[in-house]
Amino acid sequence: MRFVHFRLVGPAVACIVLLIIGMATFPYYGVAQIDDEARQRQEELVERNIALWIADVEFSLTAWTVWDEAIAKLDNSFDFEWTDRNIGASLIGTSRTRFTAVLDSGDAVLYSRTDDSVKDRPFFARGAAVITADASQLVAEVRAKEQAPVKNGIPDAIVSSRIEVRGEEAVLLSASLFQADFGTAKPRGSRAPILITAMPISGTLQDFFGSRFLLDDARISPLSMVAPGRARAEVAVGPAGEIEVLSWRPPTPAADVLYQVMPLILTVIVLLVVGGVFMVRISQATAQMLVSREKQMRHAATHDFLTGLANRALLDAEFTEQAAAGELVVVCLDLDGFKAINDTHGHAIGDELLKVVASRLVSSKRDADRLFRLGGDEFAILMPDISAMEADAACRRISALLSKPMSIAGCTVAIGASFGLTRVANPETGCDAVLKAADRALYEAKSLGRGSIVDAATMSARLAEQNVKPKFAARG
Repeated sequence: MRFVHFRLVGPAVACIVLLIIGMATFPYYGVAQIDDEARQRQEELVERNIALWIADVEFSLTAWTVWDEAIAKLDNSFDFEWTDRNIGASLIGTSRTRFTAVLDSGDAVLYSRTDDSVKDRPFFARGAAVITADASQLVAEVRAKEQAPVKNGIPDAIVSSRIEVRGEEAVLLSASLFQADFGTAKPRGSRAPILITAMPISGTLQDFFGSRFLLDDARISPLSMVAPGRARAEVAVGPAGEIEVLSWRPPTPAADVLYQVMPLILTVIVLLVVGGVFMVRISQATAQMLVSREKQMRHAATHDFLTGLANRALLDAEFTEQAAAGELVVVCLDLDGFKAINDTHGHAIGDELLKVVASRLVSSKRDADRLFRLGGDEFAILMPDISAMEADAACRRISALLSKPMSIAGCTVAIGASFGLTRVANPETGCDAVLKAADRALYEAKSLGRGSIVDAATMSARLAEQNVKPKFAARG
């Protein structure tokens, strides 16, 4: 009887023992593995987000560095008044940059300007010579890239940046190479001038990134001082060149859930069936929490934090898909009068204005159109299945809507927009090439006056015609 009883009860006892062992093992291995994967995923996303933020700042500098006139006025024949107006005052007045300097071909300081609002801060009070010396490594990296072969057309930006920390003060330091865009001016020698910029990061660095990326207990410290178990990302350098690390308390969704349901888990040991169902539900809740957190971080990495529009991280993939599906028109637009509003009302009003502009662009586009913020006050629209004439009409409707007065924080402001568009007929055309064509048309539109619209194809045909006419005259 005892043997029969054992055969009847033994399998059930063995199942209970195995289940209890499994439940005891999960907290030591399963929870730790899930939380470690969540930490690694968050570290990767934070590093990617910081890189994207720096890339956006670097991209905005191309408006000043990839410019024929800058080569002419800085390298060919130095013009101090032009430099102070179009480099120093323009950068400080239209961006968050508060220090600018220009190095000549020998890396000597040719020009510098510091905004009065930061002259007394420790980083900026050291003077232009010390600040540019801090950027010597960045300058060396830019000079190394300068020696690489140059492709035809508008060149890619050559820029190197890093975040520097001094006490509670953090500054994004950048070195950007001046380059000719259309070739009307060229450097006298083999080396072009370099632009040095310093943009203070508001508040402390841990507050800036901690609030931006929703990090818990964010801190900035040398790597050796980071406590074990904290998530980390290298973000800056200190006064002596030491690596400064952003660390934070990593998410522990599995451990949090386990801690909260511990009383229920003890009940599960007694009520095996009920406990098994409960653990399935907890696992589902944990998976949903991880997916939700990952979606939030991915959204932050691919969307502009100010306007909520998609950023350049999504542009290439969306362009490839739209171009493969059929004909596509790419539109680049830039706001007219935005700098004046920033100068008159301040950057806070300018940021609110960009939000209103984004809202109007969303309301005026077609459902099939895709809208992106490229940086600063420049936007791009992908318009599939539309003719050039229809795209021109759509741009005019958008221009009319954007030109309507806006009431922001008690101020009534008015802006316009200039448009450059290009039609993509060949799906193998690269996104960068199409954007550069639209950007050239946009530059042409900006030169024609407020609210102008220029088609890249029409512009190219006109330029080609202008190039042919002198040949016929010569033959005559």
